[in-house]
Amino acid sequence: MGPVLLGERVPPETLASTLAELDRCLQLLEDKFLKDQAFLAGPHISVADLVAITELMHPVSAGCQVFKSRPKLAAWRQRVEAAVGEDLFQEAHAVLMKTKDLPPLDRAVKEKLRPLAQVLLQ
Repeated sequence: MGPVLLGERVPPETLASTLAELDRCLQLLEDKFLKDQAFLAGPHISVADLVAITELMHPVSAGCQVFKSRPKLAAWRQRVEAAVGEDLFQEAHAVLMKTKDLPPLDRAVKEKLRPLAQVLLQ
């Protein structure tokens, strides 16, 4: 979300590398943690599920279709949402989901954050 807030374009090679790493992490999440279980740590929702879903909602909020081509992960997300309650799930992610629609940060704030953003985008 940094580049969105800073109004910066991400270099295509950085974006491709980041998306490839995200894909590897999603595969690992499915294969090593979710396996054939309902939730990451077993048959019941746990803190692990809440932390993981929060992290996955970040790329979703930036427009990345994390769950689209991953039915196993999409079903897990639905179970987490159902366990938490749809209203609470939506409320918990409401601000995050609106981030991409915000205008870029104020110029002074942007200038203070630019060195950090440049490091992250390399």
